[in-house]
Amino acid sequence: MFAAAVIDRKIGSSPMVRLQLPSTSRERLVPLSVEQVRRVAEAVPPRCKAMVLTQAGLGLRIGELLALRVDDVDFLRRPVRIEWQIPPGERTRIRPKTPTSRRTIPLPQVVSEALAEHIRQFPPAADGTLFTTSTGRVYSHAYYGAQLFKNAIRALPDVPDSTTTHDLRHHYASVLLAAGRSVIEVAERLGHENATLVLTTYGHLIQGQDDRTRQAIDEAWTAQNETATSQARPGEAQ
Repeated sequence: MFAAAVIDRKIGSSPMVRLQLPSTSRERLVPLSVEQVRRVAEAVPPRCKAMVLTQAGLGLRIGELLALRVDDVDFLRRPVRIEWQIPPGERTRIRPKTPTSRRTIPLPQVVSEALAEHIRQFPPAADGTLFTTSTGRVYSHAYYGAQLFKNAIRALPDVPDSTTTHDLRHHYASVLLAAGRSVIEVAERLGHENATLVLTTYGHLIQGQDDRTRQAIDEAWTAQNETATSQARPGEAQ
């Protein structure tokens, strides 16, 4: 939408023009709850259940999820290495576009258990790919995201119809912020180059901002008052 020029009034012979710029505000994101994610995981085909839990528990992009290999998951030390992605329309791994997208993410227990059960039921492909179709092929974005996932969403009346696989990534970020993790840490886990996008997308989800603001000011002034009092005491004794 173009900026609208509105003439308010004339000052001498020159009109004063007010530019009404497009709004930069965005609709506030409402993340999926843990229970909603659990229902989505139960609604997709059994072969895809661990995919939902892994994306929600690691905050992965869909291309990163589809590229995940068994060698990327260290079940003993519990990190997950994100080193590859599968672009839309392709089934071949490539390196992520930005250095920050290549990252290590802590492996939560819920994801570890889901992956272990998935591997037991659906062994990885010869190249180690964790998530494959029944014919052993890597999932495409369209088949998994636009078909299997979306069909599951349509069957869930308490989950918004607009929900996509990317909402599982939003869920991950919202859980970390609600737990008090820093914006910088969340940006690193998501593979963002800076924290700006996290703030603009999830800033309203940060819990206890008012309390922390009050606490920061009160603690600073309390510390200063205590310092001033301790410095004044020697003079008072003279």
